[in-house]
Amino acid sequence: MTPPAVVPAVLVVIALFLVMWREGTTPRTITVAITSGLVLAAWLVGTSMAALSGFYFPPVSGPPPVGVQLAVALAALALCLAASPSLRSLLTDQKNLIRLNVWRLVGAVFVALMFTGEVPALWALPAGLGDVAIGATAFWVAGRLDEPGGARRAVAFNLLGLLDLVVAVGLGMTISPGPRQLFQVTPSGEVLTHFPLVLVPTFLVPLAVM
Repeated sequence: MTPPAVVPAVLVVIALFLVMWREGTTPRTITVAITSGLVLAAWLVGTSMAALSGFYFPPVSGPPPVGVQLAVALAALALCLAASPSLRSLLTDQKNLIRLNVWRLVGAVFVALMFTGEVPALWALPAGLGDVAIGATAFWVAGRLDEPGGARRAVAFNLLGLLDLVVAVGLGMTISPGPRQLFQVTPSGEVLTHFPLVLVPTFLVPLAVM
């Protein structure tokens, strides 16, 4: 069960580093690229260790740890981008950013886990099929970005991609056991707070949003 979330997370870290490394043209931007790659790797390792310790399990009361980390990660990433012109300069190639969404083909695994009774259909179908649609069209949208209508397609692609992430995370929180559970389903969504699937909302989703 480990590969479905761990492998894409590792590949995303490597791909993001390579994208930034190739765009580095000065000693400063190269340093920023290396530092960013190390920070991403440390974030992935730290999140994995926290997940293995049960940190993200549904709480009896209080806010869900998954939601808290997602919010903190989004705020931290936004702050880094806003504060670092060098980092922004490394991430200006829109084609590369669109292609990185290919990791979302992992959504097919969510549907497969539904058939094995590990995750509920209420979450797996919209989240899994939505991710597959985005991942499968990422290279097509990127490759036609410079064609007439390419920019509009890219905007629609990104908006649909964001909508898919919002639906997936929102549904995941409402089916997970805890004080904020809205839907009683069988199986429950508790597995989404366990390693390795919890790497999706706590690591991959914030990167995809940004």
